[in-house]
Formats: sequence, structure tokens, C-alpha cells
Amino acid sequence: MSGAGATPIFVDTGAFYARADKDDENHQTAIRLFDSIRSGEVTYRPLFTSQFVLSELATLALYKLGHSDATRAVNAIRASKSLNVIPVGEATFEAAAEQFEEYDDQQISFVDHTTSVLADERDIEHMFAFDSDFRTLGFTLVPEDIGFPGG
Repeated sequence: MSGAGATPIFVDTGAFYARADKDDENHQTAIRLFDSIRSGEVTYRPLFTSQFVLSELATLALYKLGHSDATRAVNAIRASKSLNVIPVGEATFEAAAEQFEEYDDQQISFVDHTTSVLADERDIEHMFAFDSDFRTLGFTLVPEDIGFPGG
């Protein structure tokens, strides 16, 4: 799935949620970026996310959008042929717990630390996210840090 010039990217909860919620302030940007990735205009491949991100998305969407929209969003991701949903194994979980403990001066969620560890394990430097915590963790924030319109 990756080709010449393609950059792997990890998709965070906020990107999926912004796409699903028409009232989210980042909705239009998320739609444009997902469409640009799909068309090849923006060359991010392969795309990764995790079981923990899907769990977080399902909970957030359930409470903010309702069960039907939450189910639709999660099922679309699970059915996607372009998204790789990574399981969180014991070693990754332990590394995330250690990282969570190390960042005691920050309010960064455990899920975000898990995402950080999974991305590091795969040499992924770009996060499709609207959460500046990933910049704190050393990642390039997409769309904001790449100059994508509306990012």
C-alpha cells in the first residue's frame, strides 16, 4: 500500500470523530483531508489506527452522537480496506503504562500514550489528529503542521 513518496500515518480518535460529527469545528478539514488521502492528492500510506482508538471513538460518539452514529463510524473503519487496525498487545500496553507514568507533568490520555508507542514501533512520525498532545510526544501533527488548508 505504500509507494514512492508515501508516508505512513496514524489516525487518532479526534480525526475520526471530526469526520463523523457535522457540528465539530474540524469536520470540514477532516473530510477534506480524508478525501485528499483517498484520492492520492496527499500521499499518506499506509494508514494505521488501533483497537484502543476505536474504543475511544465508540464511547465518544455514543455519548455525543448516539448509538446509531457511533456504530456506523466504528463499522466503517473496521470495514475499510485502507485502514490497518492494530491490536494492543501486552508489551505495547506495558510500554504505554511506563510512558504514561513518565509524563507526570502532562495531561495526556492513556490512549494517546498507547498510540504513541504503537506509532514508534512502526516508525510512524505523522499523526492525523487535532490534539496537540501528539506534538508534545514528538509527532508531526497532520493537518496543522503540514500546512494543509484549514489545518
